[in-house]
Amino acid sequence: MPDHDVTANPLLSDSASAWDSLIESLNPASLLVVIDSRMSTILRRHLSAEDIFQEALLHAWRDRHKCEWKGVRSFRSWLLTIIDNRIREAADYQSAQKRGGGQEPIAFSAMRSDSGEAAFGPVGSTTPSRLAIYQEQAAAMRAALERLPDEVREVVRLRLFEQLEISEIAQQLAIGESAVRHRFRRGAERYHQLLKEAIASRATTTGVSSPIVAADSSPIR
Repeated sequence: MPDHDVTANPLLSDSASAWDSLIESLNPASLLVVIDSRMSTILRRHLSAEDIFQEALLHAWRDRHKCEWKGVRSFRSWLLTIIDNRIREAADYQSAQKRGGGQEPIAFSAMRSDSGEAAFGPVGSTTPSRLAIYQEQAAAMRAALERLPDEVREVVRLRLFEQLEISEIAQQLAIGESAVRHRFRRGAERYHQLLKEAIASRATTTGVSSPIVAADSSPIR
């Protein structure tokens, strides 16, 4: 995932097209996979990863001037912090409802005008047609991950989707950095093969051809 020139801060622009371009550079489908993995089973019964993603984008748009621009990777980390807050708040609402208080979290799909447009904020990255593409891509990514051998799956997930550094993965999995590099090289190659197969299979089943968009595959150093 290439970084934008840090001297050209897209967060200073009020242009919806500039915002859409920035969001596209994050690989939204991979973010849906991350969001889904962070939501509890109970929460997923009431809200989708797409609902969390869209609500987080609205908060990010509103607060974008508070984010110090250091490139796409830094912005992605900032957005994931917002996403985690949205997940936590949605879980709190759900817990309150089970206790007989509070309200059901409102799905983003309900926050639209009669014309189908979002009531506020830029909507280019969250139109139904574009979300459908992200959903298909995310489903293919999850399918490819699930078919990986156990010993490489978590390394691939942490590196490509969570975008952790090698040292961070080694510490989290309690293995050496050389083992992380070896598992990632082997797993990433297999993952991309499986991703192509998953997308082709889903296109055959659904009749919808989705472009292959892999999660970030920056070389390991």
